[in-house]
Amino acid sequence: MDNNNFQQYLVKLGLKPNTIKNHLRNLNKYNDLNFYNLKLNQMNVIKNLTDDELNNSQRLTISSTMSKYLQYSLLPNEKLVEYIKSINNQLQKQYNERNKKKEYEYSKKDILKEINRFYKEGNHRAYIVSYLVYYYNTRNSDLNVNICRSKRYAKDEKSNYLILRKNSVLYIRNNYKTSKTYGSKTHEIKSKKFIKSVEYLLQDPDIKCTKVFDGFSNSTNILKNYLPYGLKTSDIVKIILSEDNTLNKANKISKNRGTNLQTLQNNYNIIV
Repeated sequence: MDNNNFQQYLVKLGLKPNTIKNHLRNLNKYNDLNFYNLKLNQMNVIKNLTDDELNNSQRLTISSTMSKYLQYSLLPNEKLVEYIKSINNQLQKQYNERNKKKEYEYSKKDILKEINRFYKEGNHRAYIVSYLVYYYNTRNSDLNVNICRSKRYAKDEKSNYLILRKNSVLYIRNNYKTSKTYGSKTHEIKSKKFIKSVEYLLQDPDIKCTKVFDGFSNSTNILKNYLPYGLKTSDIVKIILSEDNTLNKANKISKNRGTNLQTLQNNYNIIV
């Protein structure tokens, strides 16, 4: 295998250094698998990957690299692409089954109790984040929010906002995972505790807009610090659906989250 020239090929594709490093590592792994020194072609790649004692995740990563290596070598790869799709389907089924069988030690009641604890202890950022996740079924990126005193400060149509009003807060989502499909979403929040938490973050009269997070990171590990029991946003959605597994609740979450019902059915074990 031509590692050096393949590396240059990957660089020209504009791949990130870590991605290139992983591809080169996978290429070496494939060399070790090719025990019979079979000629390089897509059917022999599939044979090597299928015959060896690999799990599907390993097959997927190595086959993805070999698909690129075949392209680099100007060899056909369409059957290998189909093989990759079949592995992806198998992994998705395994993932879905694991999600459906997963049990959580916390209930909706536990989560709400913890959210209220955040408020009572003055942890207003955690209260705001947890409230949005629980009631609006948000993903990580939805929580990259600017808090503003007035809608006139919410001019960037690519950002998310909490707009303080006299008796409510407008939650405007322009930037979330499926925004290109579902467009901008706006919710009016009338919870007194939520309004108080937003007012707390705007208590300095000189502040017109501020962020829920300074230097927002989409990292699940960081956001878990602001969520009940260190749960993930997806965990909270699953707990809610496990206790209210109805088409009505699924429809509501579908609209809030910007997720079609089929995706919810596949990943969250709903009844439709």
